[in-house]
Amino acid sequence: MATKDTSFETLPIEQSVQILETSMAGLTTPEARRRLEQFGFNELTSGKKSKKLKLLLEQFINPLVLVLVLAAVISILADHASDAIVIGVIIIVNAMIGFIQESRAEDAIKALRSRAAAKALALRRPDASSPPQEISLAARELVPGDVIILHTGDKIPADARLIEAVNLMVDEAMLTGESLPAQKHTDAVAAGSSLGDWRGVVFGGTTVTKGRGKAVVYATAMDTQIGKITTLMESSEEKETPLQRQTHLLGRNLALMALALSITTFTVGYLTGYPLNEMFLFALAAAVSAIPEGLPAVMTITLAVGVNRMAKRNAIIRKLRAVDTLGAATVIVSDKTGTLTTNQMTVTHLFVEDEMIEIEGSGYSLQGEFLHEGHVIDPMSLAALEKTLLIGVLCNDTRIDRSRRKAVEVIGDPTEGALLTAAAKAGMERDTLEQQYPRVDEIPFDSATKYMVTFHQQADGMVLAAMKGAPEVVLGYCARELLASVVAMPAARRDEVRDVTIHMAKMALRGLAMAYQLIPADDLPACKQRIEAGEAAFIFAGLAGMIDPPRPEVREAVDLCKQAGIRVMMATGDHQLTAEVIARDLGIMEDDDQVLSGAELEHLSDAELVTALPRTAVFARVSPEHKYRLVEALQSKSHVVTMTGDGVNDAPALKAAQVGVAMGITGTDVAREAAEMVLTDDNFASIVSAVEEGRVVFQNVRKVVKFLLATNIGEQLTILASLLLFPGVGLILTPVQILWINLVTDGILDITIAMEPREGDVMEQDPRPLNSKIINREMWINTLIVAVNMAIGTLFVFHRANGSGGIHHARTMVFTTLAMFQVFNAFNVRSRTKSLFRMNFFGNPYLLGAVIVSVVLQILSSQLPLMNAILDTVPLTFNDYLLIVPVSATILLVSEAVKFTWARIRAAKAKS
Repeated sequence: MATKDTSFETLPIEQSVQILETSMAGLTTPEARRRLEQFGFNELTSGKKSKKLKLLLEQFINPLVLVLVLAAVISILADHASDAIVIGVIIIVNAMIGFIQESRAEDAIKALRSRAAAKALALRRPDASSPPQEISLAARELVPGDVIILHTGDKIPADARLIEAVNLMVDEAMLTGESLPAQKHTDAVAAGSSLGDWRGVVFGGTTVTKGRGKAVVYATAMDTQIGKITTLMESSEEKETPLQRQTHLLGRNLALMALALSITTFTVGYLTGYPLNEMFLFALAAAVSAIPEGLPAVMTITLAVGVNRMAKRNAIIRKLRAVDTLGAATVIVSDKTGTLTTNQMTVTHLFVEDEMIEIEGSGYSLQGEFLHEGHVIDPMSLAALEKTLLIGVLCNDTRIDRSRRKAVEVIGDPTEGALLTAAAKAGMERDTLEQQYPRVDEIPFDSATKYMVTFHQQADGMVLAAMKGAPEVVLGYCARELLASVVAMPAARRDEVRDVTIHMAKMALRGLAMAYQLIPADDLPACKQRIEAGEAAFIFAGLAGMIDPPRPEVREAVDLCKQAGIRVMMATGDHQLTAEVIARDLGIMEDDDQVLSGAELEHLSDAELVTALPRTAVFARVSPEHKYRLVEALQSKSHVVTMTGDGVNDAPALKAAQVGVAMGITGTDVAREAAEMVLTDDNFASIVSAVEEGRVVFQNVRKVVKFLLATNIGEQLTILASLLLFPGVGLILTPVQILWINLVTDGILDITIAMEPREGDVMEQDPRPLNSKIINREMWINTLIVAVNMAIGTLFVFHRANGSGGIHHARTMVFTTLAMFQVFNAFNVRSRTKSLFRMNFFGNPYLLGAVIVSVVLQILSSQLPLMNAILDTVPLTFNDYLLIVPVSATILLVSEAVKFTWARIRAAKAKS
């Protein structure tokens, strides 16, 4: 029995049953047992196993960390065990931060398993001669060929071909993105139809919202549609982010610089007559000074600061790497249903008495006025309007639970929920109307007849027959129309109303017609017969046009994205016309843009898809595989892709994109676990806020790196120059003192630099290029100038102090001078272009606090006996600080001169 390559959605029932080697009565128990051994359990499995040890080891495969390892080895060889211990602690802390953050990678697969149905109702027989029996069994025990029975509320346990469907409606939004439940039947579909059009099959993990049915299982476990999504997610490799790429490049360059400096220092010292064992210490000091030991940790902390800021703006970051990547995003590919729209069907237009009435508001909110030609009207002032709303409430099997604090729950069909909400806006409550018009009989909705009729007892003894359904069907029952009074409705008038339904369809509105008639109570049975025979004469009341409307705040968010140089695209499983109308309304689609359907995309090669991208704004009726292809096509053109979504169908593309964004309220567990970011308010506009914070994070990363490199280069120049200028003196700065400056002084200050508020309007700039370096040419020049300033000032202090108090006193002076240089430099790096004296001095209160703490700790490092022993320092006098502070403060004047010079250069370029 070969089923994997069979398109059961295109086959008649009999042929499907034949291929599956089963019958309408289901499988025998022995055959089911044999197939369970052949196909395995009906449960999702992961082809990968989490390798925690490998993940932990990867944290050490980093140029910066490897240099630290080398420095620790040199420390041990030079008999400086304390230095080696400090460096080792740094390495372990950095590794654990990365390991803890990244060890959650495969949670999405576990979430997928949670969607599997726990129980299933199937037909089984003890043997071929026995009649079938309905048995309840674990869904994991289902096999291809089983006949399953479906009822309202059931979670479907596997992919199956329908063999019976009675008013069967299935919520497939998690797979197809469609707002409304899919009406199911037993007919086959044409080959090549989109997943959302497979009306003759049901999918595992979806839910029956109405009706009943029977189906023969043709796919279980990983062969189901949800299983294929699992496979796609496992095949998605995490993309290296721009910041990761540039950090690795920076780390490699720093490692090479450390190696070169160590060799140079060792060679120069050896040639000037230093003993070999002392040269190991010089090389160690050079290596330690060349590497900003705190950089990996402070990069993580800088990103974490961004995470905290984003959380306050309703965006929860699950993976730190997404923070910076958001700032570099060039394209946002968004699902429609529940992301750009409310995922709540809303009646927006009513056609009554030959007039179009608009209803404000969206979703199941009760706020919204009734408008005619832009003017507010009383809905009770038009008899046909009141009657249309009344029919929408009475001819309705759905309930709305408004008792929940955070979300309204619709129990039943979303279309009927929209009708109840529209009536409630006019003050017409279901409970009250049901008491006034108790239901006495009904003709249920049927997909073949496309209408529903309910009968209600009136106080005057008459029975109100309320009909709703497809306009083309309901109009066929109508001989009269309710205007100011009841008038005849000739064929020509019915054609005019049909034209209105066509106009609604072009607006992507789903139209429902409402009609009624009054009959004597004893005529009810005969009336039902006339209706079923298509002979009854109803009075047309009106049309209701409804849509899953755009979120009102999304339009502004899309405009902000355009202003920031970010393109917004839509990829949805919904119909092409609906998608296009929503996209144009939101400004996603311009006049020259086109819509590509999933069927059209299927026939495009990867190269043709890439060619079509610039002129395509909307992809409609797309499958999960299509979304995945779209993300990869955009990435092939060097785009940084942010993918938003809330359904299971979005999960593979969410994981494939550089930044996957899931909805926190309506999103599935699968989508949330596959994503890097979760929106707590399900608001597309929050993405824009997150992008802004991502750009601020990159600004601050640059400031922090520039700050740290100034220290490291200044230390390197100081050590190397001391060998040439002060031969025979030895180290003027010990490795442990360098570690103090790099980790304590810098460590306190750089964290608060990461908290610097945004500089300028970052959302008026285009996304930075993918190859944009953390430290560009201008910043390198600035850093080198500052480092030279630090080295000259430090060597000057050493020269003044060396002759008066001995080498230990001179080293302590050097140690304190370099630390104070960085305290003043922290103010410089607050802005790359703006003068310190033109900035708000209290704009970053965290930095002011850090400066005070750093200065106090630096004083204690030389004044406390314990610190003297650890750091090899001696107490300093007040006169010593009178020399140190003015010298280190020169960095402010030098940096101001550099900023002024660059400003003049930029102004000259702008004029030319």
